[in-house]
Amino acid sequence: MKKFEIAFVIAGIVTLSGGCVASHKYVKKEVKASSDTLTAKHDRDIEQANGEIKETQDSVAEVNRKVATVDQRVAGVDQRVTGVDQKVDQKVAGVDSKVNDLDNRATQGINTLKTDVNTVSGKAENTSRDVATLDQRFKNRNNFEVSIQKAIPFKFDSAELQPTGKPELDEIATMLTQNPDAMIVLEGHTDSTGNAEYNMRLGERRVDAIRRYLAIEKNIPVYKIEQISFGAAKPVAPNDSKDGREKNRTVSVMVLVPAAANGATASISQGN
Repeated sequence: MKKFEIAFVIAGIVTLSGGCVASHKYVKKEVKASSDTLTAKHDRDIEQANGEIKETQDSVAEVNRKVATVDQRVAGVDQRVTGVDQKVDQKVAGVDSKVNDLDNRATQGINTLKTDVNTVSGKAENTSRDVATLDQRFKNRNNFEVSIQKAIPFKFDSAELQPTGKPELDEIATMLTQNPDAMIVLEGHTDSTGNAEYNMRLGERRVDAIRRYLAIEKNIPVYKIEQISFGAAKPVAPNDSKDGREKNRTVSVMVLVPAAANGATASISQGN
């Protein structure tokens, strides 16, 4: 009986042991299968993620390419805009320079015109003052009277002393030498051709020509010679005819002597 029990126990142990071994193998197989499944799924997931990452990278690369293209276009537009700005700036600078040049010219012209006006005004004032001075001298300086008056003619627009006028001046110089109290007054005249300022200067040049002749050729002291240019302001004759204009192209030469020394009536000679 005991042998049988022992044998049964042994048989049971053997059976139990075999069952455990079989269960272990099954579990191991199941674990391996599950592991393989998980590994395969993991690999699929990784592969899918890699694909998505690649697609994302491709999309990013495409976006970067488009951005680079846009940047190039923007850079080109910037260059064009810069070029246009430079051209506009150059044109504006050119216009500003021309405007400034015109302003400077206008200012210079206005200043020159003002100077000319002031010069003419000054000469007119000087002429008026000289006339008043001469009138005062004629009235008050030792009661001077005209002893002789001659008109020395000049050619049109000329201040050159003609040979035909020199004998008249020689006669006047002789008279002045014989009378130490006498003095000479020269009045320059022109016809009405040309503007007033030019005629004033032309009258001055004609007076200077006679003054130089008397002072240098005839040794008449310059302090005895008074001179003034009237230009066309005080014509000797009307300017509406050729003969009248010729008479106005003269220098009137007057010899003044004190009234007490001039017993005879004043003699007046007009040149032709």
